[in-house]
Amino acid sequence: MSFSRRFFLSTLARTTALLATTGLLVTRPASAQEMPDAAALAARVDARMAQLLGQYPIPGASIAIAYQGKLLYQRGYGMAVTESNTPVTPATRMRIGSVSKVVTAVAVLKLFEDELPQALDRKVFGPEGLLPDAAYPELAQPLDQRVLRISLRDLLQHTSGWGGDDYDPQYDLVNIAKVQKVAAPASARDVIAYMVKQRMLDAAPGTEFFYSNVAYNVLGRIIEHKSGEPYAQAVQELVLQPAGIEDALIAGDARLQRAANETVYYDDPRWPAVTSQDGSGSKGPESYAGLHFASMDATAGWISTAADLVRLADAAQGRGAPALLKPATVALMKEHKLAMTGNNYGLGWVVTRVGGVEILSHSGALTTGTYAYLQSRADGWSWAVLFNRLPIPYPPEQGVSELQAFQVAVQRGLMGAIIATGESAGEQ
Repeated sequence: MSFSRRFFLSTLARTTALLATTGLLVTRPASAQEMPDAAALAARVDARMAQLLGQYPIPGASIAIAYQGKLLYQRGYGMAVTESNTPVTPATRMRIGSVSKVVTAVAVLKLFEDELPQALDRKVFGPEGLLPDAAYPELAQPLDQRVLRISLRDLLQHTSGWGGDDYDPQYDLVNIAKVQKVAAPASARDVIAYMVKQRMLDAAPGTEFFYSNVAYNVLGRIIEHKSGEPYAQAVQELVLQPAGIEDALIAGDARLQRAANETVYYDDPRWPAVTSQDGSGSKGPESYAGLHFASMDATAGWISTAADLVRLADAAQGRGAPALLKPATVALMKEHKLAMTGNNYGLGWVVTRVGGVEILSHSGALTTGTYAYLQSRADGWSWAVLFNRLPIPYPPEQGVSELQAFQVAVQRGLMGAIIATGESAGEQ
């Protein structure tokens, strides 16, 4: 994987954490006693979205907003397929990148709910691990013995010890396949075996926060082993169907593999073509050559509508629908290691409290054709926004400020427009 891609991925994760911890995601809460004026909300949000799509060269976007579990507003903007003038609508599905981690985390909590909180401290690898040696012999006897100390909690909270050197194996599938002596692209299980048998941890488990895609890959395999079903099927049954979500599924790799009502992804034209993950040696845009979603299912693999993401956030907390999780499980989901510098990550969510309001959020990006953001506030608001381009200059190490500015414009600007705090379109 190139330095530019590694730099981009690590910077995106760290910038998102910075935005959360510095309070750029929120302003003052709306009154829980007043139902919002839907027409005024629509006018503010439309104005803000018009400014965003005018400021950044993004073909299309979709937004959905709920208050106290009731969907108040949803709309598509711009084009889902520019070549055919197909507009984005509320039914348009888009890749959600790392917002998939929320889906996976909620499924893990549901699957282990009767064993919590003790299950969070169970070890993942080894003879008695959640992925036991008997079922996963390729993971036995890791190169770094500290791997045997990784717990379920470590995976959920990004304290597994993987991720400190900016290497992301989910984007290195051809090389991993070669090392593992399998056909490219390497599978999710191949990726884990490579990390366990070929690479050392970057820190002892539980001691450092390193945002890690491979940690959530491992969680996907735990879901499979415990449920006895393929990851996507298990998640559908555990989480999506009970939440009334019908349009979420694992993405296809190629443009021709798009699902019904799925957008086209338009990579930032400043970025060069990349070599395909399928091992053919061919090159193409990052969105359709550099990603293999079967290998990144649990960490960044889902497509969804914006409204279904809002339904997930609300259902996970028992807001406006039958609760997916028990109140004690929801409380666990929000716990994070306050004493660990830079770690405001709970069990699948970034967790912050600003101005007395608790906020759960997560962003997701796939270089450079996808940006997604989901936020759920304790004062009743939940909202999600999806874009079919992430406008980041190349090389990305020269565009850190632009990356942060875009995320602020989306997260802070839209939140201000939604809850009418003065952080509106004209005040960014």
